[in-house]
Amino acid sequence: MRIPNTLGNSDNLSETEQRNPLDFFNNVYELYEKAEVSAGGCIDRFYCIAGFKIRLRFAGAALIPYMTPALAHLETEPFSDPALTVCLWDSASTNTVMPPPPWQRNDYHPKRGEIKGFNTDRIHTSFQWGAYALSLLDRDRNLGIYWVDSIKQIPYWETGACLRTIFHIWMSQHQIQLVHAGAVGLPSGGVLLVGKGGSGKSTTALACLNSEFFYASDDYSLITAEPKPTAFSIYSTGKKNADDIERLPFLAAAISNRDRLDSEKAVYFLNDYFPNKIISTFPLRALLIPRITGKPNTTLTPTSTATGLAALVPSTIMQLSGAGKEACEIMTNVVNQLQCYYLELGTDIEQIPQVIFEFLSQNK
Repeated sequence: MRIPNTLGNSDNLSETEQRNPLDFFNNVYELYEKAEVSAGGCIDRFYCIAGFKIRLRFAGAALIPYMTPALAHLETEPFSDPALTVCLWDSASTNTVMPPPPWQRNDYHPKRGEIKGFNTDRIHTSFQWGAYALSLLDRDRNLGIYWVDSIKQIPYWETGACLRTIFHIWMSQHQIQLVHAGAVGLPSGGVLLVGKGGSGKSTTALACLNSEFFYASDDYSLITAEPKPTAFSIYSTGKKNADDIERLPFLAAAISNRDRLDSEKAVYFLNDYFPNKIISTFPLRALLIPRITGKPNTTLTPTSTATGLAALVPSTIMQLSGAGKEACEIMTNVVNQLQCYYLELGTDIEQIPQVIFEFLSQNK
């Protein structure tokens, strides 16, 4: 999306019309429908995410390779009654131009991308920096729109965790929160892995693929407090710094971007290689905060609920457009019901899942 310095197509609009979020949503939806016709029709994909039926409706095929691999483990047979429909399109492949938006450059939230004046109880509007993607959600119609100017603008990390804003906003209505956290476990129970980038979350989650554990995520998970703390998988992907991939040699064949590791993290689409190790949901038993020690052995150190919340909440809030009081309440309700520990990561990778497994075995 081209970022305007001034109002673009607003010369003939009143100030009220310029800043009406519902009108803007409807205008973009009309453009999507034109794009769909231009592309020769829609292509549907169907998913079950956190128990909800979700339809992705593509205007043509261009975005499908970028938006569907991370969700492959949750794809289902077609259905006619989606709880949420998301329309996806790009201008380049559909020859459908997005006009300049009716807001100014200083209306963008500098990090999370919400558009000032275009968010209401009904309509969410945000622009994702880096991916240059516009995300819209009409909560009343359970209808989302995702737009990019061209697939050439989509960065590698977007393919690993697609549609985060729309899923986050819509799921929060159902008391389910997208969080910056990994999750691994067994059908009987598992752990949430929280902490800032570089703390060892991904190493811990990915190491568990080579153990008794099942994998839900390394970076983003869905959680709810009701009726009991539960984690849901949303993206069956993993990322690892390119200079650290040798520590997990069993994943070497699953690296999807080996030719670009000089500028990108290694990205794994795990459902292609470990379909039987991906789990869609499990009850949560504990919150673990990995931290690298440099020592050989991995151990657990009890810590407080406040420390657990401090490791989870700020990094989630900072990343997710529209996250606020309600998101904090869901995360607090979940963490208040969990035991919290530091996971002191040793250099022996095989010990990491063993320590977590022994903990869960003793805390059923």
